[in-house]
Amino acid sequence: MGRPELPVDHTLPAQGALAVALRELRTAAGLSYDELAARSGVSATALKRATSGRHVPARKTVEAIAAACHAQDEDGLAKLWLDARIAARGRLHGRRRPASPELITTAGALSQALVYFYEQSGAPTLRRLSFLAGGRHLLPVSTAGKVVAGQVLPATRQQCLAFLEACGIGPRMRERWADAYDRVTAPTSLARRWGAFQQDLTAEETLLRIHERGFAGVGSVRLADLHSGPGLAARARGEETLRELLGHTPVRDTRFGYVEPRRLRQQRAA
Repeated sequence: MGRPELPVDHTLPAQGALAVALRELRTAAGLSYDELAARSGVSATALKRATSGRHVPARKTVEAIAAACHAQDEDGLAKLWLDARIAARGRLHGRRRPASPELITTAGALSQALVYFYEQSGAPTLRRLSFLAGGRHLLPVSTAGKVVAGQVLPATRQQCLAFLEACGIGPRMRERWADAYDRVTAPTSLARRWGAFQQDLTAEETLLRIHERGFAGVGSVRLADLHSGPGLAARARGEETLRELLGHTPVRDTRFGYVEPRRLRQQRAA
């Protein structure tokens, strides 16, 4: 007689619930781990890890177990896996659920919403995300990586729709978020808001006003992001926006992180 199974680890309740469901499937099917391994194509060691409660198995492992045990409630098992995956990553904890798409007015808010939807979908691998979006011609893997990192928005409305579909967002809601994408990325939107904000201020006064009161939509990057933002792409986007809005005016106030790049200084000197 083999050794009895160790108790399920319920440190993360969602992981424990998935492990219990997988154990019950195996028991109901009357299969040993070796027999289940032969039927599912998953090694016995991987099966024991999947039913331990200490790890979240890959989605395809859960699907293989369900198929081998002739599971009746595959949707319920998929929900248990998704809950366990979200709990294990811990990325949604403390993250606010996105507002209604009609209330989204900045690229930053839209980017945060897209990241939320990605995490809510179980954070599939970038390759799977691209596949679910309809293929690399719609959502390249490299672009998907930058979107889920919060560095860029999708390049087009179609790409935004593909990303949302890959994250499991329904058709009607996809259209509403795509409308928000169109509104945020409209070419005249930033210039119109900037003109109302600046009101003929000098470069230093403008940056001071941004610093004190904020300006929604300056490249979707806060002033602090210029040197301590989430990544090089975000900081570069913020710098490019400020150069465009300020007409390449050098800013010498040390309270601000923007410093005119050497290349621009050389061009102006020439």
